[in-house]
Amino acid sequence: MTLEPRDLHEALRSGNLSLAYQAQWDIADRVRFSDARPVSVEALSRWHHEDAGDVSPGAFVPLAEQGRFLDALDVDVLRRATRQVAAWRADGYELGLSVNAAPSHFSTAYADAALRAVDQVGLDPRALTIEITETPSPQFSEAMRVGLQNLRSAGIGVSVDDFGAGDTTVDALRTWPIDEVKIDRSLVRRRDAEADAVIGAVVATAREHGWRVVAEGIETIDDLDRSIRRGCDRGQGFLWGMPVPASDMAAMLG
Repeated sequence: MTLEPRDLHEALRSGNLSLAYQAQWDIADRVRFSDARPVSVEALSRWHHEDAGDVSPGAFVPLAEQGRFLDALDVDVLRRATRQVAAWRADGYELGLSVNAAPSHFSTAYADAALRAVDQVGLDPRALTIEITETPSPQFSEAMRVGLQNLRSAGIGVSVDDFGAGDTTVDALRTWPIDEVKIDRSLVRRRDAEADAVIGAVVATAREHGWRVVAEGIETIDDLDRSIRRGCDRGQGFLWGMPVPASDMAAMLG
C-alpha cells in the first residue's frame, strides 16, 4: 500500500511511534573491552503500520519532510528518549544519549526544545548529544549556527553524523561548533590505505579540538580491531546487536 504523510502524522499524534535504542561502546581500551557495558545509546524512531507492517526510517522520514512535520518527529524522539535515559541514570547507569536532528530544520527553536527536554526530566545536559547528518552536507545558516552554539553553551554536545558518506572535508569540520564526529559505516568497513588516511586525519583533528570519534556500522571483530587501531574512541553497530526496545536495552545494561 502507498503511505501518505497524513498516515505518519496520525501515528505521531496518537503516540503510535516507538523508540529503539542502539548502544555505543568505549573501544579505546581493548584489553578491558570484554567486560564493557554501553556508555551511551542512540534513540531511533520506529513505525509499525497495521496494514503496511514495519516501515523503515528511509521510507517514513521523507513523509515527514513532505508533510513539513519532521521537526515535530525529531522533538518527539528527543522528549521520550530523555525521559527514558533519565530513568536509567536514576537507576545507576551512567548512560549518554544521542538523538538525530535534520539540518534542514535545525534552528534556535529546536535548541530551545532540547534545553526544555533535559530540564523537564532533570537530565544532565552533558549527557545529551544532538547528531546532525553529514549527507547532504549541512549548510550552516546563521540561525542554525546560533542554535548549535546555544546547545554547546548549555553543555549539550553536537555531533556530525555519517562523515565520509558525503563531501564534507576534514578542514570544513574545523569551522563547525561540534564535539563529536561519527564515521560512516561505508568508510569504517573499508580496509584500504585511503580509508586509513581519511579516518586518521579525522582522529588527528579530533585530538586537536577535543572531539570524540565514533565508528559506526561495526559488524565484525575485524571492523572493531580496525577501528581501535585507527584511534576511534567509541564503536556502534550490529556486532553488539540490532537497535532494541527499552526493555531489551535494560537487560543489556544489567
